[in-house]
Amino acid sequence: MYNKINQLANFLIWSGKNKTRPAYIRYGLPIILIALATLLKLQFPIAIGFKSPHLLYFGIVCLSAIMGGIGPAIMASIISAVVGDYYFLEQHGAGSFNRDDIAEAIFFLSECFLLTILGSIVRLAYQQMRRNQLLFKAMVEKGSEVIVMTNREGKRVYCSAAIEKVTGYTVDEFLQMKTLALADPEEKAELQALVDDLMKHPGANITYVRRVRHKDGHWLWIENTVTNLLEDESVQAMVANFYNVTDRVLMEQKKDDFISIASHELKTPLTTLKASLQLLDRVKDDPTVVIVPKLIAQSNRSMDKITELVDELLNASRVTQGQLNLNRVAISIGALLENCCNHIRLLGKNDLVLQGDKHLQVFADENRVEQVLVNLVNNAIKYAPASKEIFVIIEKEDNMAKISVKDTGPGIPYEKQQHIFDRYYRAEYGGNQNQGLGLGLYISAGIIKKHGGQIGVNSEIGKGSTFWFTLPLSEG
Repeated sequence: MYNKINQLANFLIWSGKNKTRPAYIRYGLPIILIALATLLKLQFPIAIGFKSPHLLYFGIVCLSAIMGGIGPAIMASIISAVVGDYYFLEQHGAGSFNRDDIAEAIFFLSECFLLTILGSIVRLAYQQMRRNQLLFKAMVEKGSEVIVMTNREGKRVYCSAAIEKVTGYTVDEFLQMKTLALADPEEKAELQALVDDLMKHPGANITYVRRVRHKDGHWLWIENTVTNLLEDESVQAMVANFYNVTDRVLMEQKKDDFISIASHELKTPLTTLKASLQLLDRVKDDPTVVIVPKLIAQSNRSMDKITELVDELLNASRVTQGQLNLNRVAISIGALLENCCNHIRLLGKNDLVLQGDKHLQVFADENRVEQVLVNLVNNAIKYAPASKEIFVIIEKEDNMAKISVKDTGPGIPYEKQQHIFDRYYRAEYGGNQNQGLGLGLYISAGIIKKHGGQIGVNSEIGKGSTFWFTLPLSEG
C-alpha cells in the first residue's frame, strides 16, 4: 500500500524533487483546466452549464491550491468567476452583470477562498508528511541498522537495504529465506523457542547476540532486538533490529584471552620471586650460605620481568588514550643501532648486519625509537630462530628515513599480516608459539604514528619478513 501511494504521489506536481515547479506551469495549468472545463460545459449547456454555472470550477480552484499554492488558486478563482458569469448566467455572453450575478460571483469567490485555504493546508500537511517520510526512509535505508518485519505466519514482509552490507544477501534474497535460515544450526532450537515465547506477549521484546552465516560463508556476530508488534494495527509484525557486532565480540574475546595470557605471564615471575624470597627468609640469619647470591640474582630477574610486563601494559594504555609523550631531538640511526642492540651481539647467536646510510639523522624521541628497534629485532630472533643474520637497512625516502628489519625466517601468512599490529594480537606462525602479551607491535605502531611516520610489514611464506617504519628527517 505504501509503495502504491508513493507512486501516485510522484505524479503530483509538488512531490519528490519537484516541490516547486516553474511559475508558468503552476499558473498555466489552471488556465488550461478552466478552458477545458468551459468547453465541456458549453457542450452540455443545459445539463451542467446553465444549471450549475460554477460546476467543475470549484474542483479546479481546489486542485490549484493543493498543487500550486495560494497564488494560482486566487488566479483560478477570479478567472472562473468571470468565465462562469459571462457564459452561464442569465444574460449569457452579454458581458454585463446584474445585482444577482454580482452576488452569485461574490458567493463563488467566498467559497473559492475557503477552498484555497483548505487546499493550502492540505498541501502544507502533505509536504510535512512527505518530509517526514523521506527522513524516515533515509534513516532506515542509509543507516547501518538492519530492520526486518515478519508477519504472524513467519514470512518476512520487509527488510531494509542495510541487510546486504551486513549479510551479503540482497533484500529480495533475504525476504525469500525462512526465518533463522542463517542462524547457527546448534542455536536454532533455542532461538525459535525465544521467538515463540515472545509471540505470546504483545509489546514485549528480547535482545540476544548470536552468530549468523554471511553469504561468503564466514560467521559474523549480530546483536538482535525483536519486538512483538503483531497487535499494533499500524505494524502487525514482529520487528527485528540488528547490528553487526563482530568487531566488538572479537575484541571482547581478545580481552578475555589477554587477561588469561597476562595472568599467566605475571604468574611465572611472581611464583619464582615468591619462592626465592621464602628461601631467603629461611637463611636470613646466615648470610654466608652459598645459595644467597643466587637467590638474590633470581629475584632480580623476576622483578625485571614483572617491571617489563607492567611497563608494556602502561605503554599500551598511553597509546590507546593518546597520552604518549615524545621528547624529540636529532639522532643518528646508525649510532642508535650500535648502542641499543648490543645484547644481540653479546649472545653471539645472531649477526646484526647494518646496511645503508648509517649517518642519516631523524628528528625523534631516542628512547621511543630504541624501544621500537629493540622490539622488531627481538621479534626477528624470536620468530625466525634459524635466521643467522638479521639485517637492519637505513634508507632515505623524500623527507623521511625508512628503517627496515629483515630476517630470513619462515615468513608470515598474509591473513595474519592484516592484524599483526592490532592490540592483544599474538603472532603464532611457522609452528612457533611464543610468550608475550601481544602488545609489542601495537605499542611500536603507536610510537611511529605519534612521530608522524608509518609502519608496516612485507612477508612471504618461506622468504622471511621485513618490518619497516619511517621517521621524519632531522630538521637540522
